[in-house]
Amino acid sequence: GINAEYGAARIILMDDAVSDCLMAFQDFLYAFQVQFYYNEFLSACRELYLSLSAGNGNEKSGTTPRLEGVESGIFLDRITDMIANNHYHHPSIRVIHRILGKTQKASFYTYLLGIANSDTINGSIGALPKKSQCLDSCDGKSSKSE
Repeated sequence: GINAEYGAARIILMDDAVSDCLMAFQDFLYAFQVQFYYNEFLSACRELYLSLSAGNGNEKSGTTPRLEGVESGIFLDRITDMIANNHYHHPSIRVIHRILGKTQKASFYTYLLGIANSDTINGSIGALPKKSQCLDSCDGKSSKSE
């Protein structure tokens, strides 16, 4: 119901995002799809992130740190271990590695955005078309000939 949808939106938008963050409906749709499909995995990733950030002394009153982020390599190692030791439905570890390998530090929000914006991950879910195809049809640039 509404509480589950609110929880998903809250995880998608995260506490460490800019406070008055506007999100295009299309971006929200893809983020919601990923959250819905990988809910248990992403919740476990959030717990890992919170644990890592608490270890860095960044935890503030039990909330997610705002912009500091955690070491991407350590976060990736913990996610890899979690995947090996659990039976979560999860995205490809290669894609996660690509997302976290872009920066030395990552916030949970940027990690979620990377997952939500991955054509590989969205393609493996298979429920929505590629974002580029959706943009073309939304802008009236349909590939059909008139």
